[in-house]
Formats: sequence, C-alpha cells, structure tokens
Amino acid sequence: MLVCRSPKAVVGLLILATIAAAATMAPHLAPYPVTEMHPSDRFAPPGGKYALGTDFFGRDLLSRVLFGYRTSLLVAVMSVGFALVCGSALGMSAGYIGGALDTTLMRAMDILFAFPVLLLAITIVVVLGAGTLTTVLAIGIVYVPIFARIARAPTLVVREHAYVEAARALGQRTLRVIARHVLPNISTPIFVQATINLATAILFESALSFLGLGTQPPYPSLGLMVSEGRNYIELSPWPTVFPGLAIVLAVLSFNLVGDALQEILDPRLRQTWVSS
Repeated sequence: MLVCRSPKAVVGLLILATIAAAATMAPHLAPYPVTEMHPSDRFAPPGGKYALGTDFFGRDLLSRVLFGYRTSLLVAVMSVGFALVCGSALGMSAGYIGGALDTTLMRAMDILFAFPVLLLAITIVVVLGAGTLTTVLAIGIVYVPIFARIARAPTLVVREHAYVEAARALGQRTLRVIARHVLPNISTPIFVQATINLATAILFESALSFLGLGTQPPYPSLGLMVSEGRNYIELSPWPTVFPGLAIVLAVLSFNLVGDALQEILDPRLRQTWVSS
C-alpha cells in the first residue's frame, strides 16, 4: 500500500491512533475521576501516584489530559463534519446549478471569508454563549466557506463531462446526478481538506477554551488546562506543559496524515513521490 510507503503517513497514523484510543478509553485508563481533588497533593511532580503530576486543585493531570483529548477530538470531528456537509452541499449546488444561485452563495461565502477566522469564531461564541456545542457551531461556520470553495471549483469542471450530460439527458434528477456522478469525482480534495481542518479545529477549540469561551469548568479541555496552569507556571510548569504537548501531538498527527493523503491522492504529487 502507498500509505505504508509514506513515513509521514505511518508516523501520523500511529500518533493519531494512539490519541484516539486513549481518548476513547479515557474512562477506563484514567487513574482518578477527572474532577476529583486531592488538596494535600497540589502541584505534585510527575511520578509516584500521579504519572503527570497534579494541578492547583490536586487533580490528576493524566486523567484530565485523557478527557481533554475526548473534548478536543469530539469538537474537531463534529465541527469539521458540519462544515464538510454544509459547505460541500453549498459548493456543489452553486457549481452545478450556476446562475443567480452561484453568485448569491459565493458572495455570501466571500463575506464570511472577509472576517479573520478566530475573530469570527469568537464573535459567534460571544453572541450565542460559551459552551462546547456553541464552539462546535462556531468552528463549523468558520470552515463552511472553505469547503464550499473547494467543492465548487471541481464541480464546474465535472458538470461538463459527458457522463454527467448523459445522466441529465436520461432525465435523472439534479440531486441524483450530484450524488452519483459529481460527488464521487470531487471527494478527494474535500477529504484531504477535512483532515487538515481537523488539526486547526483542535487549535481553535483550544484557543477558545483558553480565552474562557469554549468548554467550561469543571469539564476538562486542553486549552482550558493551559489557561488555568499559566497562573502558577513558576510554581509548577507541569499543568501547562503537558496539556500544551498534548495539543502539539494532536495537531502534528493530523497535519502529517493530511500532507501524506495529499501526496498519495493527488496524481501529480504521487508521481513525483513514487519516482523519488
């Protein structure tokens, strides 16, 4: 398999599989309840009873990092999934139907593109209220224009192909033509973009939680843990260092997988990569 011949893909998939397994099995792997406090063991160093140490409240950092991964991955998958479905549907509709619908939808996407992505996400969260579900919606809305653009461009090309024109001539409905003939032929760039956006979605979720606009205490979030630990970084760096490293590993794994998929699925990049 080509995936096995790509070092980036292998490393990225191994890290990602480990993170996903740890997040899925967090209730069984966590040595302590995620909100359980041990006041006598505040800022305990790594080792002994606490593999990664404890925070200001004496909460086990390993348990909170595991559950923080659950939150980050859940938000990333849900937000990117929302953006992928809505954005791809809008982009394919605009590209296939064209005319006034294309102009209207693309101008709406341009308006969303005009805002800095993090500022737009913060604005949505502030208007709707902080929380995990609001974070999912905010990140999803930010990504919708990206998927709409990516889906529209190849749709403009595919709709002119003979097999699409033949399907229309046979009287097939627009939705059927899009689902059976357009979507399968434009899915590669959408899939690669989704993988890359999963990485940035984790960063956005962490940033919003760091600012107090994402996941709310006492539920763990990697960004929230970094925010809480920074006030005591001179006393104990571990409550900040370990959640920060967890974010880096998650983002790195998705980026490695996304880059490798782009090389493997893109015929031009694949030819250069295989020949080398």
